[in-house]
Amino acid sequence: MFVSLRRLFPHALGALIALVPIAAIQPSAQARLSDDLVRALENALNNNNSAGLNALLEKGPGLNPAGLESRVQMLRQTFGDARWQLSNGPDLKDGRSTLLIKVTGSHQEAGRSFRLEANQKLAVQQNGKKLSSQEIIGQESILRSGKKDLEVSVIAPEEVLTGQRYDFDVVVDEPLKDAVIAGGIVEVSKEAIANLRSPEISLGALNGGGIFKTIQAPYKPGSQSWAVLLMHPEGTVSVSRMVRVVSRR
Repeated sequence: MFVSLRRLFPHALGALIALVPIAAIQPSAQARLSDDLVRALENALNNNNSAGLNALLEKGPGLNPAGLESRVQMLRQTFGDARWQLSNGPDLKDGRSTLLIKVTGSHQEAGRSFRLEANQKLAVQQNGKKLSSQEIIGQESILRSGKKDLEVSVIAPEEVLTGQRYDFDVVVDEPLKDAVIAGGIVEVSKEAIANLRSPEISLGALNGGGIFKTIQAPYKPGSQSWAVLLMHPEGTVSVSRMVRVVSRR
């Protein structure tokens, strides 16, 4: 199970960036993201309509339509029933619109079932009837396998200041009783995520029912991405979460 999960984990990390790759943009004047464009993007993704999707995208900061199709197809090869849910989020203080994305999917391998749930929050710009640029401001994916979908709580901030120390905890919600779980956490580079490389995670016995880590943010703005693997007698859970690092709020 561990080998299969490691092979699938980078696809879970890349499930949402299959829609739009990681990059940062500078805010500028733009039309608010329209409901029509949101629905059209969702329909094109769920209908596997490559031509329709490309017609809704315009190359710009953080958005490369040419590389999008290969990522969508790579995701579908692993999670053939992948489904996207898109919705408008609240506008940001700088006037940009936000786009909320949820991806779910499943995969069967060697008699085992793998279930994916991923969420992403984007700051976006629209040019005419096309999505023209974006910035990822929140991202999390959870990949489960085993007898049951173990519920976990990810307790970590979406945004921290440069140099700030913060806690990153992933806790199994149900009492452990006599069960023993193993787990580990590792930082994942942007290059590994972009190239769908599986992170190497060292596992150890966990006595507290989860992973508890205190982290110091880098001194330059950007982001940190973390991958966690928890192995429980009734199931296995892998979690990825991006934390934004900003110089001021």
